[in-house]
Amino acid sequence: MRFGLTLRKSIYPPWKDHYIDYKKLKLLLREHETRDDSQDGSDDESPEWTDQDEETFVQELINVQLDKVNAFQVNTYKQLRDRTSDCEAKLEPLVVKDDGSHQVKDADQRRQMAESAMKDLDTITKELSELEKYSRINFTGFLKAAKKHDRKRGTRYKVRPLLQVRLSQLPFNSEDYSPLLYRLSTMYSFIHQNLGQRGSGQPTDGGPTVDTHLGQDAYTSHKFWVHMDNVLEVKTYILRRLPVLVYNPSVSTKDLQMTHKDPTITSLYFDSPKFELYNQKVAKTPGASSLRLRWTGQLRDRPEIFLEKKAMSDGDSSKEVRVRIKEKHIESFLKGEYKMEKIINRMESRDVPVSDNAEALRRDVEEIQSFIREQRLEPVLRATFTRTAFQIPGDDKLRISLDTDLALIREDSLDLERPCRDPDNWHRTDIDDREMEFPFSEIRSGEISRFPYALLEIKVRGGNLRRANREWLLDLMSSHLVKDAPRFSKFVHWSSL
Repeated sequence: MRFGLTLRKSIYPPWKDHYIDYKKLKLLLREHETRDDSQDGSDDESPEWTDQDEETFVQELINVQLDKVNAFQVNTYKQLRDRTSDCEAKLEPLVVKDDGSHQVKDADQRRQMAESAMKDLDTITKELSELEKYSRINFTGFLKAAKKHDRKRGTRYKVRPLLQVRLSQLPFNSEDYSPLLYRLSTMYSFIHQNLGQRGSGQPTDGGPTVDTHLGQDAYTSHKFWVHMDNVLEVKTYILRRLPVLVYNPSVSTKDLQMTHKDPTITSLYFDSPKFELYNQKVAKTPGASSLRLRWTGQLRDRPEIFLEKKAMSDGDSSKEVRVRIKEKHIESFLKGEYKMEKIINRMESRDVPVSDNAEALRRDVEEIQSFIREQRLEPVLRATFTRTAFQIPGDDKLRISLDTDLALIREDSLDLERPCRDPDNWHRTDIDDREMEFPFSEIRSGEISRFPYALLEIKVRGGNLRRANREWLLDLMSSHLVKDAPRFSKFVHWSSL
């Protein structure tokens, strides 16, 4: 499909006058006067392209069209932020006072205020999604126009380098919508709470706002690929019904400042030198298992680190064993020397219910260490990604994650002459000590693969999506926004490359 037609089909009618005038740029380029089969940039058989023609085209592209689109993008995003602040102010009277009383006494009035704010939020989320599409299609339009110019008008005039410099100086197409999404999610949760609906997502004051469940867990997983063009629309669709989960266990709802960005998560996957775990997963061997270390943010910030063993069962069900471990103990734990005895002993010295947890932890430690020893496991792959998670804090019956900026990096030491990871260390210090981030341009091309799509995973306890308040998930799963990817695995995908 030609871009001009794609652009016309992508226009959001209320904003139709603010898009790139691609047709005008083509007319200024005098494309119809050039030979369609001329691909070498020669102007020999084309009407003369003068310096005045060049100046007119560049002026229109850079100083008229780009400024117009950028100004609309900036102003519209500012208006959305201001309208979000207005919604927050509108909901302020519904906040319960410290003594438990309501500022607005009448329940019907509180409901009406909440429903009115909900309508405003729905409009904001829709326009935010449209703004992201607006930025994307116009950004493509500018690159297309520059490419067409450079191809049609020969080597004397190159406009793309100038355009790229100008684009790098503007916020256009580089806005981070995460802070605004967090604010919208918080208000949706607050409104659901006031309307007595599920999805309020209000943890107790001072309690963790991130899942800290340890031990063994069983759930059904549904996985999908999401084209990057659809990511924001999927996010806004979900957050209207399920709150965004904040990856910071020290933050309470009262203290939460909505300037958070989506966190970066790192997973280190293990396998044997012969990739036996990979082969079992590909062959769909019953009980095929995987092992990974996982943390959020940079290691220098001393994040919580989890060691997780997952075993697949029939269909999309799986069982997970999970323990929390400090960085200083990882190496000795992997060697089987550190068995968390001090932690277990402290737990056993308390009352009976906690002692039961101590015994469960002992079993989990033994299960994981036996798995490492018997399979001769070592780190082979690093997966890093930016995650937006959706979950009611304290209620893990439904957990949704959306991963973007996925990079798969070799973490093995299979080549003893040129190991990617020091065999005497459990992780790549070149990455962690230098705090490398996506797109990891410092990593050699043969050691990294950047996944071109986002990954959506829906985890359900009980597996019944047709229960009340779950129909919206079925609608999402069957929509054009996602592509079904049953049992997709970052580890298996990388190993097959």
